[in-house]
Amino acid sequence: MHRIPFLRNLLLLSLVVTACLPLYTLLVLHPAYREQLIRENEHESVRYANFLIRSLRHEGVRIERGQLLAAAVEQSRIIKDDPHLIKLRFFSPGGEIVFSTETAEIGNVNTQDYFHTIVAKGKVFSKVVKKDQQTADGVLTKIDVVETYVPFMVDERFDGAIEVYSDISAGMANISTLTLRATLTLLIISCGFLAAMYMALRKAKVALDERQQAETALRQMNDELEDRVAKRTVELSAANEQLTGEIAERTQAQISLSQALEDSRRDREKLNGILRSVRDGLVVTDHQLMVLHMNAAAEELLKLPLEKALGQPLDRLGVAANPPGKVRELLAGAQISPIFDFELPGENPKQPRVYQARFSRLDSDRDETGVVLLIHDVTRERELERLKNAFLGMAAHELNTPLAAILGFSELLTSEHAVAQLSPEQREEYLHLIHSKALELSRLIDDLLDISRVEAGQPLLLDYEAVRLDDLVREVLHPYQEKCSRHRFELHLATAQTQIAADPWRIRQVINNLVSNAVKYSPQGGVIKVGVESRDGHCRITVADEGIGMTAEQIGHIFDRFYRADSSNTAVQGVGLGMSIVRHIIQAHHGEIKVKSSPGRGTTVSVDLPQRPPV
Repeated sequence: MHRIPFLRNLLLLSLVVTACLPLYTLLVLHPAYREQLIRENEHESVRYANFLIRSLRHEGVRIERGQLLAAAVEQSRIIKDDPHLIKLRFFSPGGEIVFSTETAEIGNVNTQDYFHTIVAKGKVFSKVVKKDQQTADGVLTKIDVVETYVPFMVDERFDGAIEVYSDISAGMANISTLTLRATLTLLIISCGFLAAMYMALRKAKVALDERQQAETALRQMNDELEDRVAKRTVELSAANEQLTGEIAERTQAQISLSQALEDSRRDREKLNGILRSVRDGLVVTDHQLMVLHMNAAAEELLKLPLEKALGQPLDRLGVAANPPGKVRELLAGAQISPIFDFELPGENPKQPRVYQARFSRLDSDRDETGVVLLIHDVTRERELERLKNAFLGMAAHELNTPLAAILGFSELLTSEHAVAQLSPEQREEYLHLIHSKALELSRLIDDLLDISRVEAGQPLLLDYEAVRLDDLVREVLHPYQEKCSRHRFELHLATAQTQIAADPWRIRQVINNLVSNAVKYSPQGGVIKVGVESRDGHCRITVADEGIGMTAEQIGHIFDRFYRADSSNTAVQGVGLGMSIVRHIIQAHHGEIKVKSSPGRGTTVSVDLPQRPPV
């Protein structure tokens, strides 16, 4: 057994387990029992002390000398009847013993650190004193004792303490007896386990020896079988040589056939490779408009695998706009445009995908003529065309509105007859109005120029200088606080440094766009919170409103050019360039912008800017 590593290791493991179980009882269970006994005595002392205070009717009253004598004497008789309570002492807040079951101790003062640093702070203090050791007061004890100091606090004020001495000799003896019994029991069980394991290992050794003998016999039988196989192999080799000649003739014929098949496979792979490389959908039909082939792009576009589409008529592929009729006219030689648009359902049922179909004739050696249908996704192009048309209308309206005001009031001010009827205040008001409308035109033109530069691949030019964000936010927010009476603005500025290196004009443009959007998309008024804070080398600007909010889909398009979250006839004015320009400005500063919103609950925009420009 000892020469088999596996069995030897099991035996050693069993010995370790046998030794560890009794040690676990002595080193873990016995200390745990003692700790539990001490905790229970401490809790019992606390309960008894509280009972004394209530029975003496001293709840909320400071413990002073001379107040407890008669009642305390009565309680001392109760202690003599209780074999577990050894001694009882009352302490004043200053540590003086105002009563003790040992009258000689009355008047002594406890000057120990634990009384003033632990008990006087309102914490229970317990100490276990073993036999022939000194108590916290320096008295030698002949039994195992737990002395517990219980403080009494009134409105977080220390009003004295009660010390209870409890005899735990019997409990400690019971724990020692219990531990000894448990240790002996585990030792007996461990020895039984070790004996059982030893017997099992001996049986295992016998089984292993028998298995080794069986393996030896099996090897002998295997050697005999190999000899028989060798003889049979010689016989088969002669027959194999005869077959080799016949196979060689057939192999030559197969090589020729394989070469032809390989050429066909290569041609087919080239054709499939060409079809796969075409990113647009490709559908091939015969002269009866039955599907002959489709590439992977067409399968994905039409949501129909090639296996199901083969042999199906073209009009069952889900392509709209009656393509079979147009194809028949084209095959008949009619002069019609082979290009047209059709729609298919997209991920959003309200926004179908737009595709452009292009037909061409497929001539073959036979008289039959097929058709090649090329399908291209033009959803983006059509959407851009729609946005551009909408932009032209919005831009014309946005330019015409301030321009009409400028022309109207400037014409009024240039008329001598009209000017004579105007008061100085009215003339000043009209001039301020002309100036503000001119600024609107200037901002709109600047936005258009910025977008054109970005679209042309030109970076935004930045003029870096030191900028204090808190001052800049106050400057931008001041006009809105004066004009927007329906809104209440809350400004939250950081106490830490909020100075960054940035282009002040561009950062002012960002803050103005965010605050303007918060005002415009909160038509019912409400609170607009603007905050500036500094963290980890970055400064964050936050603008939050209580307006109409946005859906997740609208948030996904908020940075698109010409996009407006509310494009209804009653929507606020704008051409949908503000947030797109804001993102380009933040990216040019190597910052980050985030948007959180939900319909009817407002929108929060956060901008993080580095305090120092990248090197």
